[in-house]
Amino acid sequence: MQVVIVQKDICNLDYLASVRAAVSESVDLVCLGELATSGCLFQSNRFPDFDAVRQSLKAFDCGVLLGLPRRDGSSMRNSYLYSYGDSYQIYDKQNLFTPMSEDKIYQAGTRPGIFNTAHGRLGIAICYDLRFDAVFTALKEARPGIIFVPAAWPSVRIADWRELLVRRAVETGINIVGINAVGDDGANVFGGCSMVVSSDGTILVEADRSSEIILRVEL
Repeated sequence: MQVVIVQKDICNLDYLASVRAAVSESVDLVCLGELATSGCLFQSNRFPDFDAVRQSLKAFDCGVLLGLPRRDGSSMRNSYLYSYGDSYQIYDKQNLFTPMSEDKIYQAGTRPGIFNTAHGRLGIAICYDLRFDAVFTALKEARPGIIFVPAAWPSVRIADWRELLVRRAVETGINIVGINAVGDDGANVFGGCSMVVSSDGTILVEADRSSEIILRVEL
């Protein structure tokens, strides 16, 4: 399966242009980072309607993984979407990052991030979830083929990001794809280093800390 990672600027909200740039005839799955449609500075006028996002992704003849804020009844969720044709699945971030006031905006999810898809069983953990052993214990038990970790991980802690992705790959024995943001939104500078880590801890491919870039890998 050809997986394409889109490392983009946190302030670049044109997710459709990002997917278009990543798509080619051989692509199976395009993955973008956490809150790719809105950025981390929550403003209700900055995020598109969920159904509109879903409809827009149907234009692509491949699977798309995409982070977005999502209204769930009276609550907001920090969600990650798998979309392919008429099929979609959603994971809601379980561990909200208090220093960035996520707990004041979003309601935490309660279910493990497992998608049973046309591209196999996929595991999902969002950003701060990466620090929680229980999240990855549950993912390991579900035995996905790949674990995806979309994030908006600040540059000041990027060493932790790199170390934790490697550690989780080794602990679970599962390939991990980390998709981070770059850029400065006025509150945080984001540290890039999107990467693919094999189940033995080998980093197969890695982006730099500041560039919008597309990485392609066979998994």
